[in-house]
Amino acid sequence: MPHSAAALAKASYERCQEIPGFFEAFYQRFFEACPAARPMFAKTDFSRQHKLLQHAIGLLLAYDQEPVGGPNLLSRVAERHGRTDLKVDPSQYDDFVESLIQTAGAFDPQFAADTEGAWREATAKGVTYLKSKS
Repeated sequence: MPHSAAALAKASYERCQEIPGFFEAFYQRFFEACPAARPMFAKTDFSRQHKLLQHAIGLLLAYDQEPVGGPNLLSRVAERHGRTDLKVDPSQYDDFVESLIQTAGAFDPQFAADTEGAWREATAKGVTYLKSKS
């Protein structure tokens, strides 16, 4: 991935995090797009979950820089969400990414078509990895 796409997505994410309500809005969109995910969060402390999500999105955006093979930035996320723990259906990652991009579009005042493309490009490799572990 060109450095500019990763940098553009990360800059967009930084702007989104500065606006209160970003993570709440993301979960609202995600649950609308993926109703099957809502029960998985039934007993969730969302103030803690928002911090976990904040970190996980950062890892997802940095994943493209990871070497292939062996443990990596997303290994723990993949293990937690994979076959032996939360058992996230691989199709839910598509809803996750779409909800994330839509929420970024609503919150990032500089969001444009190139920003959307950067988000898609910056998350693609990591999402493919996470799906492969589900």
